[in-house]
Amino acid sequence: MIKDMDYKNEKTEIIEELDKNLLDHDYDGIVELDNSLPPWWVYMFYGTIIFAIAYSVYFFAYDGFSQKEELAREMEAAQTQIAKFQEENGASVDENTVTLLSDATALTDGKAIYDKNCVACHAANGGGGVGPNLTDGYSIHGNTINNLFKVIKFGVPEKGMIPWESQLKPEQIQNVASYILTEFANKNVEGGKEPQGEEIK
Repeated sequence: MIKDMDYKNEKTEIIEELDKNLLDHDYDGIVELDNSLPPWWVYMFYGTIIFAIAYSVYFFAYDGFSQKEELAREMEAAQTQIAKFQEENGASVDENTVTLLSDATALTDGKAIYDKNCVACHAANGGGGVGPNLTDGYSIHGNTINNLFKVIKFGVPEKGMIPWESQLKPEQIQNVASYILTEFANKNVEGGKEPQGEEIK
């Protein structure tokens, strides 16, 4: 009983306190209270105003940081990384994307690589020795630039040709493959090794 009385008294006090904040608005018996906002809400509201002013001044008055500038910086950084990667690993070319080169610089580089690494097995004139003849109209693994790039890159271990991918950059493999096809294909040098593989038609 005492608890019920205390509850009613407390409820009455609350209602009387609320009555002090009543506004004149009354809609079908529904009244509106003019309660004070919690301090945290008020401070947050002022904070948003201050932030909006600072944001506007920085971005609209002083042309501050923009997404376009961020994109430009990231693109520049990406280009730097690509250039570094290509410098360390060669251009992004493989057996699927390689193309036959014809410029003198690439062919000169290809000849230097051939003279250093291939002559022992294929002879200086491409006529073959331990390795097959590169000048006849026959081929074991195909005679396209893609076929040759793949053979040089992965080698033919079962026949003694090592893979060169760990020693030559992709662009170097492209250069030497282009040199072989440009310099030796269908030359049929005198004294060359007997044909191997299938005839290229």
